[in-house]
Amino acid sequence: MRAEDYARRLFKLIDINKVPIDLSPILMEYKIEVREESFANILGVTFKSPKFNLIVLNKNIPSRQKLFTLAHEIGHIVMPHKGSSNICVIGKNKLMEQSANRFAAELIMPAPTVKKLWEEYRTNPEYRISILADMFGVSYEAMKTRVKLLGL
Repeated sequence: MRAEDYARRLFKLIDINKVPIDLSPILMEYKIEVREESFANILGVTFKSPKFNLIVLNKNIPSRQKLFTLAHEIGHIVMPHKGSSNICVIGKNKLMEQSANRFAAELIMPAPTVKKLWEEYRTNPEYRISILADMFGVSYEAMKTRVKLLGL
């Protein structure tokens, strides 16, 4: 199954039409505790077990990056990634990290919602990416990439 499909399976737990996406129902469903710590060169760390899951986010990253990182780390828990822990260091574990990024993009920027809002803001093409980034609570770069990958 593709990373995006794993994310779509979670749509039953969240309201994809209300942005920014509230991830708390997923955190509750998967018994995920979220903490923040200071790290150097690490965006987040995931520890997963059958009874308890922990995500530790770097408290020094911007809030828009934190949301994407949280969704990315949820991907490590939801998808069948090997190991009981994942440390997300830029440039490491390329295939697994790309998969978690695709999962995160679909989870917090669901294709149907992005496409619908993209069309709603068609009269404002110059600022459309910025507007959607603000609405979804993600960085401009994340939304720009998402729009491009969706062929918009």
